[in-house]
Amino acid sequence: MRSTKLFAVLGIAATPLLLAALGVTHPQVLTPETAPYWHTLHLVLLVLFPLLGVNVWWLLSGFSGWAVWTARALGFVYIAFYGALDVLAGIGTGVVVMRAPEANSPELSETVRWLFAQGNQLSLVGVWAFLIACVLTSVVLVRNVGRMALPGAVLLCGAAYPFLSWHIYFPVGVASMVLMAGGFALLMWAKLRWARLPPERTGKPVAVV
Repeated sequence: MRSTKLFAVLGIAATPLLLAALGVTHPQVLTPETAPYWHTLHLVLLVLFPLLGVNVWWLLSGFSGWAVWTARALGFVYIAFYGALDVLAGIGTGVVVMRAPEANSPELSETVRWLFAQGNQLSLVGVWAFLIACVLTSVVLVRNVGRMALPGAVLLCGAAYPFLSWHIYFPVGVASMVLMAGGFALLMWAKLRWARLPPERTGKPVAVV
């Protein structure tokens, strides 16, 4: 049981920690020199970013109610719309900036602005959906688990706010991912600890045989 608990706590923290590590290496500006790495990095991020939404579902497993299903739905919205940002402003812009000089078509670089603009518009839906999902998830955990869920709830919601505009850019975005990892981990720890408490201490219904 202890190893399972450790796996869950470390597992839910793994994605934001990986994102923080990659954020340190994320180029601040897209140029012909940084474009190859920019493109490759966002191919990796295309797989990792959705796992933040999966973390929301993971924390909410075992709970029910309108807030739970609203948070789950918002987690799905985040996955879809933030993925669009990664494809357009990450992979798409990287390809254009890499290929424009090779094709001797510098005018193609103008499309980068359009891709960034469209990607950023879609990402706003995603990041706000994620923030609200984190708030609802925190409320569900605190209401059910109690005060021991408060530290994780504060960290998670506090970290989700700078994600709105900083994403994983260094330094604020990287710091927010580290704090988010702590929030997810503390909430998972509180949930698992609560699940092992006797029903009379948690308010859970006592099974009648």
